[in-house]
Amino acid sequence: MAGFTRVGGPVFAGSDKEDRVNAGFVLTGKGVLVVDSLVTREDGLALLEAARSAAAGAGDGAKPAVVAVTALVYTHEHSDHTIGSTDFPPCGVLASEGTTRGLRVELERMAADFAGRGIAPKTPTLVFETRVRLPWDPEVVVAELGGHAEGSSVVYVPSAKVLFTGDLVFRGRAAWVGGIRPERWLAALRVLESWEVDVVVPGHGPVGGREILAEQRAWLECFLARAKELRTEGVPARQATAILGDEFGFTERQRENLFFGLRRRLGLRHDEEGDSSG
Repeated sequence: MAGFTRVGGPVFAGSDKEDRVNAGFVLTGKGVLVVDSLVTREDGLALLEAARSAAAGAGDGAKPAVVAVTALVYTHEHSDHTIGSTDFPPCGVLASEGTTRGLRVELERMAADFAGRGIAPKTPTLVFETRVRLPWDPEVVVAELGGHAEGSSVVYVPSAKVLFTGDLVFRGRAAWVGGIRPERWLAALRVLESWEVDVVVPGHGPVGGREILAEQRAWLECFLARAKELRTEGVPARQATAILGDEFGFTERQRENLFFGLRRRLGLRHDEEGDSSG
């Protein structure tokens, strides 16, 4: 899905040049609203250029297009969705309280690495608690649901029936589960399945219809049930990582994150824990 294309009304979506992470933008009467900023500075600049180009062509002659980037929304705090904002022009940065807290931790953790590469993701300037409505023609709704990350949020354009889910939805690949909050994630997906949505832009993977919300929920339910089964059997986390990695298609790069989630979030014991009898 590399490049940016119209997915409904004034809403565009696309991915970085390696097709790893998704982002998008909405052309509104107040300017361009960007959703996430991709994984590198180069990708962020390409996203900006696509947004400005689309906005410049949106005027109708009598009413010039507003080409400025007015605001950036973060769906959550993970760096693959925020690094690209480094070279963004001054604009409002909208994020939930949970995302703002998580981003603070992320920036502290990555400070040395980011400084060495000249990376400085924009920090939130407009922080909301659970939900905010932007009456910008078209109306845009941003809501925190949690689940994948502390502040996992979605961006919804009701008139176009387009939903950006951030990493609440992975399509065609295993989800990152290191910071998983299982019940909140499942509850979030059930809520989203009740909304009037025709187009879903996942955090990773191809754009699809509303059916991919149910597909992600089914994947997550199956994964959690299998993890619970392994925990009940007393399988240690490292062994469970190998089993689940093979069964659910986690890449080698994802497996350390999977191990972390099994230990910290899903209660599987460390390999050295357990009975010491004998």
